[in-house]
Amino acid sequence: MPPNSHSPSSPGGVCLGLLLPGVFGQMSLHKDDHHYGGQAVLEGVMLRGKDHYAVAVRRNDGRIVLLREPLAGYAQQNSWLRWPLIRGNYALYESLSLGLKALQFSGNVAVQEEQEKAAAITGQDDERPPGILSRAVMTLTIVVSMALGIGLFVLLPAWAVDLVPGAEAMSAISKNVVEGLVRLAVISVYILSISLMPYVRRVFEYHGAEHATINCHEAGEPVTVENCARLSPLHPRCGTTFLLLVIVLKIIVNSFLGWPELWLRLLLRLAVLPPIAALSYEILRFAGKHRDSALAKVLSYPGLMLQKLSTRLPDDEQIQTAIYALAALAPDVSLPADWPAPQQVDADLNPITQEAQADGMANGS
Repeated sequence: MPPNSHSPSSPGGVCLGLLLPGVFGQMSLHKDDHHYGGQAVLEGVMLRGKDHYAVAVRRNDGRIVLLREPLAGYAQQNSWLRWPLIRGNYALYESLSLGLKALQFSGNVAVQEEQEKAAAITGQDDERPPGILSRAVMTLTIVVSMALGIGLFVLLPAWAVDLVPGAEAMSAISKNVVEGLVRLAVISVYILSISLMPYVRRVFEYHGAEHATINCHEAGEPVTVENCARLSPLHPRCGTTFLLLVIVLKIIVNSFLGWPELWLRLLLRLAVLPPIAALSYEILRFAGKHRDSALAKVLSYPGLMLQKLSTRLPDDEQIQTAIYALAALAPDVSLPADWPAPQQVDADLNPITQEAQADGMANGS
């Protein structure tokens, strides 16, 4: 397949562009369910398996760089993290944490390519590890992203309702409904706005590739580029669906809290986030496990429509990249014989020898 040339120059650009890295990813269920989840990254896909995760990133020269590492496994070591209404918040934390690591890794691959290009022009090797720049960028963008995310999607809608004409005459329930509609509008406009950026649009295409690949695997079909390409780029466990569930549940829960003064209202909006996130996860989990049932389809439909904003139809190269990530985790998925082997590296982009790869697979690490 021909090499691509769509990587942005800034490794931190995706995190700044998306604000909430990992939120559009597909949430994986706990280990016993054997479902795969993940998210799109910079020119690649991250997938989470039962006890490992893998990130496949396509370089401009067409080569696939692959990272495969064990998960922390805290939920398996601590049974209370798997309790209903607790596992949801842990899953969200794990998804965000893993998503940030995957974004940093894909950014490091982009930086490494830039260093190689500069070295080819100047004839001098750049000895700086690519992770140094990326860590500094990621630390800054994580702080900015979370602050802007909470401000835009949580606090701004709660404040903006007071500016709506006739708000004084509205009941508390009506104000909470308006707040939810404002929140949905802000999120929709935000996603549409960043989708105009070429590199974010590429991320949305990889998002579609991730979904199509998992849909193919869960349908029991051979995971090939052709099969994945004809399946939907939407999936009921997507983090975009999770966002919509949070909005709807916040309207219901906040209606019982009335419409207090602004400072107390903002505090309450933050305080109810953990239980709402936990309940949203349980609904998403049910829809993912029973995706063929009528109730699950009804629950999933609005989220699937919202996903159309954060996914795009992928091309064959993007689907191929997602298959590389899945093949690194799923024992029943193999790469075609005519596909080049990926360049497997560690988190610092140090190459891993074939012997080390074989030892790691044999030891389950």
